[in-house]
Amino acid sequence: MIKVIIIKVKLKIYITLLLVCAFSVANAQLTINPGGFITIGQTGSMYVGTSLHINSNASGSGYWVDKTSGSDVTITGSVDVERYLAQGGWHNTAAPVNNTSSSLFTGTDLVFYYDETIILNDWNFGWVWYSGALDAMRGYDVYIASPLTVDYTSSSGNDLNTGSYTIAVTRTYVSNGESESHKGWNLIGNPYPSPVDWLEEPGWDKSDINDAKYIWNPTNNNYTIFLGGSNPTGLNGGTQYIPSNQGFWVQALQTGTVAVNNACRTGTMTATPDYYKKSDQLLSELRITASGNGYSDETMVRFLPSATNDFDINKDASKLFSPFDSIPQICTLAAKQQLAVNSLPDVIEDLRVNMDFYCNAEGTYTLSIADSSEFLRGNQVYLMDIRKQKMINLNKKQRYTFYHNPEFSSHRFTLFFNPSGDFIDSFNPDSRFTVSTNGNTITIERNTQKFYQAGITIYNMMGQLTGTYTMSSETKTTFSIQVPRGYYIVSIKTSGHLSNIKVFLSG
Repeated sequence: MIKVIIIKVKLKIYITLLLVCAFSVANAQLTINPGGFITIGQTGSMYVGTSLHINSNASGSGYWVDKTSGSDVTITGSVDVERYLAQGGWHNTAAPVNNTSSSLFTGTDLVFYYDETIILNDWNFGWVWYSGALDAMRGYDVYIASPLTVDYTSSSGNDLNTGSYTIAVTRTYVSNGESESHKGWNLIGNPYPSPVDWLEEPGWDKSDINDAKYIWNPTNNNYTIFLGGSNPTGLNGGTQYIPSNQGFWVQALQTGTVAVNNACRTGTMTATPDYYKKSDQLLSELRITASGNGYSDETMVRFLPSATNDFDINKDASKLFSPFDSIPQICTLAAKQQLAVNSLPDVIEDLRVNMDFYCNAEGTYTLSIADSSEFLRGNQVYLMDIRKQKMINLNKKQRYTFYHNPEFSSHRFTLFFNPSGDFIDSFNPDSRFTVSTNGNTITIERNTQKFYQAGITIYNMMGQLTGTYTMSSETKTTFSIQVPRGYYIVSIKTSGHLSNIKVFLSG
C-alpha cells in the first residue's frame, strides 16, 4: 500500500520521504491527487527522496507549483504527470516533462504543430504533421477519438519542467499574403505541471505579442479569449488562467520571443475576477453574442479614453475563428482588422461600428445582448441588418433573430451608437415609432426628435375599423380601446409614409 501525501509548502523546508511498504520501498512515491497541489514559495526549498506522481481525471488535476527562482527543488526518483483529456476531438496541449515524445498520445498519430512562416496567402497552410520529441513551451494540436489520460513520464526528476523558458514567435510578411488579422498566430504552451496566471506580469515577457491569449474549448468548438493589459477582460468564458500543460494561441506583433518563468505559477484557478467586471467598466462596454446550432460566440465594443479608432496594442484583440462549419462567428472591424475586442476612445453621436457574421451552415441565428447591460442605461444603440435594410433598437429589443445562408455577404451588420433622430428617420421610416400594449392600452413612442403629424387607425384582422386617434406632440401617445381579445393592426400614417404594426390586445 502506498501512502498518499499532499503538502503545501510556504517556508523553506527540506522533506525526505521514506515510505515503508510491507515488503519493499522500491515503489514508494509522492502522489498529488486531483484537486490537490504542492506549492514551494519563491524563497523555499524542497527535497523529495522518492518518485513524484501527479494524478488527473475527469474531475480535475493535481498541481506541482514550484515558484522558486533558483534550483532549490530536488526530486530523486522518476516523475509522472497525468493529463486527462475529457472528450474526443482536437486538443491543444503542451509537455510538462522533458524527454517525452508524441508517441505518448496513444491511439492516434494526428499530432500537429503550427508554423506561421509558411502560411503565405492562407493561414490554414500553417499546420505541420509531427512525430518526435515534444519541445518545452511549444503547443501541439492532437486529435483523439475518445477520452484519454496522457502520461508524461521520465525516469529522472530533473526532467520535470521548472524555471525560465523562451519560445520564438513569428509574424511573416509576404507579397499578396494574408490579411493583418490572420498574420502572426503562434501556438505555444504552458510548460509547467501547474496553471499559470496571464496577469502575473513578473512571470512573463510578452513584449513581442499582443497581450491576449486564446484557448481552444473543445466543448463549444470555439476559443476562449482573455485580453490582459491595463484593462483586462475575457470573452467566451476566458479567464486570466492557463491550465497545466495547456497549449494556447498568441498573436505576434513582430518576430521575436515569448518568455515565462516560475513567478506566474499558481495552484488554483478561481472564477472570472470581479476587478474587470466593475460597474464603471460595464458602463463602457457592450457585449454581443451570436448563437445558433447549439453554439455561441461573443464580441465586445468598449470605450477607453486611451484607445484610438485603429488597432490598439494590448487594448484590442484580433478575432481567431473556429474551423468548424456549424459555429456562428461574430466580430467587429477597425482599420480593416477583424476584432474580438474593439476598444474605441469615446461614445460620440452617430458612431458606426461595422460587424461581420460568419457561419458555413444555413439556418436561423440570434444576436443578443444581456437584458441587464449597463451600457444601455446612458446610451442609445441600434443594430442595422444591412441585408434586410432593417434597424433594431437594442435598448428596447435585446434579441434579433435572422435567417443566414453561407452565400450571403459576411458584412451583414452595423452598430450605431447614439444615432441622431434624423438619421433613424432617413434610414427607415418604420423605425420612427415603437408600439407596445398592456391589456387594452396602446402606447406609441416617438423615436425621433422630429415631431410628425400622424393619424392613427386601429383595424381588426378582418380589416374592420375599430378606432381612430391623433398623435400627440409628446414623446409618447397612450390610449385605451374597448375591443374583444385578439390581434389588431395599428396603422400610423404620416406625410408620405404608412406603417402597419400587428399587436395583441388582451380584452
